[in-house]
Amino acid sequence: MKYLNIYLEIVEATKKYVKSNIECAVSPDDVAKEINYSLRQLNRIFSMSTGITVGEYIRWSKLAKSLFELKYSDNPVIDIALKYGYETQESYTRAFKDNFSLNPGEYRKTKQQVTAKNWHINQFIHQSAHNALDEGMFRRGNVDNWIIVKPDRIWVSARRNTENLPSGKFYDVCEREGIMRKIGALSNVISIGGAYFPSNDNSGLCFGAEVEEDYPLELLSEFEIFRVPQSKYVAFNYPKYPIENHGDAIYSTWHAQKDYDITIQGLKWNLNKMPIFEDDDDEMGYILYFPASDVTEGNL
Repeated sequence: MKYLNIYLEIVEATKKYVKSNIECAVSPDDVAKEINYSLRQLNRIFSMSTGITVGEYIRWSKLAKSLFELKYSDNPVIDIALKYGYETQESYTRAFKDNFSLNPGEYRKTKQQVTAKNWHINQFIHQSAHNALDEGMFRRGNVDNWIIVKPDRIWVSARRNTENLPSGKFYDVCEREGIMRKIGALSNVISIGGAYFPSNDNSGLCFGAEVEEDYPLELLSEFEIFRVPQSKYVAFNYPKYPIENHGDAIYSTWHAQKDYDITIQGLKWNLNKMPIFEDDDDEMGYILYFPASDVTEGNL
């Protein structure tokens, strides 16, 4: 266990250093020097945890990051190629096309969905989508909304955001710690995602799942359980989107809620007592559920 913890610290330090220097000419040797290990030792430890070498991690991280610059900036392709470590536009175009099956110019023009042939690159794209949101790289899109009634439910909390991390970073931690896998192993869940509990009742954002009110509690003994009573909700939905639009989806959906005039529906927000739910569904897209009550009613 001692060695496992040390190895995990080395892997995280490597990732942190690469992320901080993603726009520099950082090399595997640079990382090894920073971590104070030989490159051979570092690659052995890093590949045991991730399945790839430090060099592959750097190269694929840069390629994923360049995807967002193509989409959100007007910088010339040659400038992007040089910025992310390619000696020529031709070598960048070749790498881009080998992984995404179209060239950078075609992607910039069409903004079509891309999926890398390499699983690791898709993971980097997902991570970069959170970073794009943090860095202000986003564009607002259309968001649908509707009103529903959620009946009595149980919220299964697997981890709380006790560190008060930005939501994207919190979910990255949940994935790294195996929390998402643990929740994903539950059967007969309604949805899996995040819940924002009122701060006066619970500690804000947590990751978990929504299940029926009569779900067998003995199957949930390792989790925190919150009973959530019936409530009206306004659902805000950014329709199914490619993964590189993740930042757009979050930005657009939260802003749609801010712009929404709930009084037109004879409702008011009920945020003091009821949680906000978020769900990222493969078919439906990104959905936010904000609790509401009738104007004539007191908060539940």
